[in-house]
Amino acid sequence: MFLVGCSSKYDPASEPSTITLSMVATDTINPNNNGDASPVELKVFELEDDSMFMSASYDQLLDDYKKALKSNYVDDYDYVLLPGQFKFIDPIKLDEDTRYIGVMAFFADPEQSDWKKVVKVKTLGREYHLLVLLNHNEVILERVE
Repeated sequence: MFLVGCSSKYDPASEPSTITLSMVATDTINPNNNGDASPVELKVFELEDDSMFMSASYDQLLDDYKKALKSNYVDDYDYVLLPGQFKFIDPIKLDEDTRYIGVMAFFADPEQSDWKKVVKVKTLGREYHLLVLLNHNEVILERVE
């Protein structure tokens, strides 16, 4: 009698990390010249390092973010939020080179805005839930444990 079996050791710590995003926009986001709220475009970046992202100007990232981020760039995702909108983004599997998640909000008046944030992530074995809150002219990025 022969017994044949398969042994598989599933190790979640060896799987790529994932992120989910909950994005919330208040009713007062991105006021225009009349003070009326308006939609905001968001860009979420996967980054190897946060140094180029944090030192880049709004215009540099707007004009050519890949050039501005250089070798720190891994991937990006685009979203638009309307005033008062909630949006949930299903899990995104992170690239093995990703060490940071950056968020940039394209506000109408970047000079009067807090328009970019970044959080550190681990490459393997984690499930991160990130909260992105747009309030008036500010983007808030929090890792929810």
